[in-house]
Amino acid sequence: MLTEQKIISQKFPQFKLGQAAEDKKINGMSVVKEGQKYWIGDLRTISGNPYTVLIVYPDHYPGREIRSYVIKPTLPASNHMYGDGHLCLYSNDHGGRGQGYGKGMTAASYIAWTAAWLHAYEISTKTGQWPDNNFFDR
Repeated sequence: MLTEQKIISQKFPQFKLGQAAEDKKINGMSVVKEGQKYWIGDLRTISGNPYTVLIVYPDHYPGREIRSYVIKPTLPASNHMYGDGHLCLYSNDHGGRGQGYGKGMTAASYIAWTAAWLHAYEISTKTGQWPDNNFFDR
């Protein structure tokens, strides 16, 4: 955890580490349970729009995946969000070549993925279509 704190303080100094004193709901959904650690901070997209983001560690980290939520502004439901509002940040459906959850993934990785997700989200609000992930076809 100390290494991760150092990386985030260097790469994303606007994010602060916290630990929930009680269960918390955001937009009506339970996102943080008492005792869970989380990072909270702001990201700004290329277009300049600010978003407040919550990155939540699971109870059994690193054995389970970290979850990322946009808490401000409230975003409408999307095909790229799960039912509790956490973001679908990656896919493992690229013939085994997809980047995804793994024990080596850190909160810093999830913050960066969240920034990329927000960029894709803004493109989809302008075009009506989520941009293709053609990284593996290049």
